[in-house]
Amino acid sequence: MSSMMERNVMFVKKHYDFGCAGITERGFRNLGADRRAQWKCLQCKKVSFSPSRPCSEATPGGNSGGGSATLDVILKEIREMKKLVTTVPTLIEDIKSIKVELIHLKESCEYNSSSLKSFQDQVSSLERGVSQIEKIQNSLAAANKEIANLKSVIETKEQWSRLSNVEIKGIPLKPNENLFVIAESLDKAVGYEFQKSQINYISLVSMFNTKENAIIINFINCYVKEEFVAAAHACKTLEAKDVGFGGNRQRVFVNDHLTPEQKKLHTKTRTLAKDRVLPQSSVDITSIDINENTVKNLLKTLDPTKSAGPDNIPAHFFINCAHT
Repeated sequence: MSSMMERNVMFVKKHYDFGCAGITERGFRNLGADRRAQWKCLQCKKVSFSPSRPCSEATPGGNSGGGSATLDVILKEIREMKKLVTTVPTLIEDIKSIKVELIHLKESCEYNSSSLKSFQDQVSSLERGVSQIEKIQNSLAAANKEIANLKSVIETKEQWSRLSNVEIKGIPLKPNENLFVIAESLDKAVGYEFQKSQINYISLVSMFNTKENAIIINFINCYVKEEFVAAAHACKTLEAKDVGFGGNRQRVFVNDHLTPEQKKLHTKTRTLAKDRVLPQSSVDITSIDINENTVKNLLKTLDPTKSAGPDNIPAHFFINCAHT
């Protein structure tokens, strides 16, 4: 082997004969100086094709199988990288889409957070309102109780202020009628005459659901009023013709001047007595007389969980128990 060939073969740290180097001695000499300097053995040629492979990895004995396997692996990796490169645009688009969705999600979260804060503020406001309503309800209950007490006091005082009043209904009045003359005629008709000086005043009041007016006589002495009313009740057939309205058979009624609530009470009680719901009872315009045993029996039948209604015994009225 020539020194030139030996130097080229030494590139892979091997020593070959011409036969092993794949060239004849004559052929090698005919290459010329330049071509001989560039000549490489087969193993060195393979190494030149894979510059990344270290020379130390050459197989002993000049075996080139390892280099070929390395090249195949590299080519396979290149193909796989090429496939991955083709998916990069799709990945970029997906990333952009994810980025947009994340932006929308962020905006949605911010909106939900703002809405939740608004709801929390509203709930807090409602809770404060409910607390205020509870206080108002308690105050309203106390106010209703106080109003009921005041109404009861006013009702009592109003009825007390009418203690000396007499209400007369059924007289066909004319314009500019002299009410004192009618009062004088009335006391003669019932058989109980009184002095004109016993009258404090006489007035007309409108009646509910009618065009007629009632005559109100206010007496100075309530005992005179009581005796006058009792005499009028004793006269069962008192008519307008008896007080100076000749030929007029209209009934005339003389009663205590009651408040609207007291009138409702007496009307309801008279209805119960008439329907025998309150047996052994008598009702007139000044008093309600009910047998004591009847009251006890009715109280036993009342439901304590329910308040007195229109179909029960009225809650407030005066009862004169007739002991038997």
